[in-house]
Parts: sequence; C-alpha cells; structure tokens
Amino acid sequence: MAYVNGRKRIVILGGGCGGVVAATKLGRKLGADHDVILIDRRPNHIFMPAFLFVMVGQRQPWDISRSLSVLQKRNVKVTQSEILGIDPLRQEVALQKEKINYDHLIVSLGLQTRPDLVPGFAEASIHPWEMESAVRLRDTLANFRSGRIVVGVPLGPYRCPPAPYETQWMLDGYFRQRGVRDRVEIEYFTRDPEPAGEAHDPVVWMDAESRRRNIKQNYEFVVRAIDPEKKEVLGLYNYKLRYDLLVMVPPHRPAQVLLDSGLADTETGIRVDYDTLRTKWDNVYAIGDCADMPASKAGGVAHQEADVLAHNLAVEITGKGRPVDLWLHTI
Repeated sequence: MAYVNGRKRIVILGGGCGGVVAATKLGRKLGADHDVILIDRRPNHIFMPAFLFVMVGQRQPWDISRSLSVLQKRNVKVTQSEILGIDPLRQEVALQKEKINYDHLIVSLGLQTRPDLVPGFAEASIHPWEMESAVRLRDTLANFRSGRIVVGVPLGPYRCPPAPYETQWMLDGYFRQRGVRDRVEIEYFTRDPEPAGEAHDPVVWMDAESRRRNIKQNYEFVVRAIDPEKKEVLGLYNYKLRYDLLVMVPPHRPAQVLLDSGLADTETGIRVDYDTLRTKWDNVYAIGDCADMPASKAGGVAHQEADVLAHNLAVEITGKGRPVDLWLHTI
C-alpha cells in the first residue's frame, strides 16, 4: 500500500537489538519523508546480554534498560502494544486498539522462553534468560554457600549459544571472590557431543577452560524432565544429574503470533533468504533470533542484519546509494 506523494510506511516489530538498530538507521536515512514505526509490548529496550551481570550483582535492572521513546528524536514513532496478529496478504498488523498497515514490515520479535516444554522446569530452574528470573537468581546466589550447582542447556535453539559457558565461568569467579568456591561444585551438561579438534577451535578451548576451572562437563546429555522434589535432572537412557541449585536454559520458541500468522515454523523461526533477509513475502523481512539463519541467536548477529537490511531498504525506497552485502561475523 503505497501512500500518496510516494510516502512509505515501514513497520518494525520488536524493540530488541535488531529492531532498535533498524529503526534508528531507517529514521536517520529516510527522515521525515517516510514513516518509520516501531512496535513493542514494553516501553523500554532491555539489553539482554547483560542479564548475566545482573545474575552476579554487577549490574542492576535499571542499568540495562532504556526508554524506547528516545527513538522519536530520530524520526521513529514508537507504539507500545501487544501484537495480536499479522496479515501479510492485507499488509496489516493487528494491535490491542488498532490495526496498522505497512508497505514494508521488519519482524524482530526474537524467541520466547518456554519453560512449560520441559516437565518440572518451572518449579526447578532459576535462570538468567529473563530479567525477573535473573534477579531471583541473583538473590538465591547471595544466600548459596555450599552445594552443587548444575548449569545446562535443552534441545532446540536458544538465545546466545556461548552464554551457558559464560554462566558457569562467572559463577566460578563469583564464588571464588566470596571465598567459598571449594565448597561449591559446578557441573555443566549439554546435548552436544564432546568437542574434538585443534586447541584453537572455540568450542575445544571452551571445554578446556571449563575443566581448568574444575567444572565437570557432561556431554550428550538430553533432558527428558526435571524432578524438583528429588532435585534431579532426568536424561535419556536413565541418566540423572543431582543438583542443589539448577541454572538451566529454558527452551525457546518463536512468538505465538508468528506461528499463528504462518510466518514461522514451530521451532526454527521464520525462513528467510540468506542474502536479502526477505521472507516468502517480498515486503516482509525477518532479523535476529526469530529468523531461521545459519548463525548464532545473538545480539551481534541481529545488529549486523538490521544494519544491512535498513541500509538496503533505504536505498530501495529513496533510489540513493548502493545496496551492500550481508556478511555475518560470528561463531
């Protein structure tokens, strides 16, 4: 739906790393000649990579949160609302109080944590993958003086693949600083096979670093359920891991609105062209964790994708400049 006088409306769903970068760049490049609208259910951008620092008390929640309203200074209209529906055929997004049409749609809704997908998870694990849970974990750790902490990952994709390794290392440093590391066992499990290769390979190095810190590594451990009463993680083939404190990554899935709209598959997210980030609809794009890309579900990836997409979309709309290629620098 092209507006009169050639005005275009670009709607961006999600105020995370990808959405904020895309909105900022498009607002700067398009100015007041076109409409850039960012929609998020929260009033603030929350810098999720810093949740681990909240976990160990090095950051407070207000340190890692900024109001999305500052984007209005950059020619971006910010709308706070739940997103109830997306209709790519009508080029329309349904919100709580209105429906918004678009010429171009950028979906940057990330992945949602789904603790309900592992029986017993909600009662057992305290994790730093959401702000509220990271604060609870911080308070729990402050009173933890001895026992076994188990850190682990589920099946399926999740935000920031290196973060579970960082979690175990930060816990190691945290308890060393408190002088009780000798009374705290830290154990790690993953569904992945034990890494093999050269010492300079990142995963091999991470394994060696964990062992150097006296953190036991359990590979090819696939979680089936958690028994909160017995404090056991139950794996396939009757394997069990006992814990006093469980810090397990929750399963992640695309937002329900993406599944209902047909944009996303059940687990992997929205399929996109790897070069253009276009979906099966030419004027709908997906970036960040919700995009099914052969890259990490990480803020740095979302930033790079948003930067390139916003530039190329501005070139397409204004006819000024040249498009650039997407090169993802990540592991």
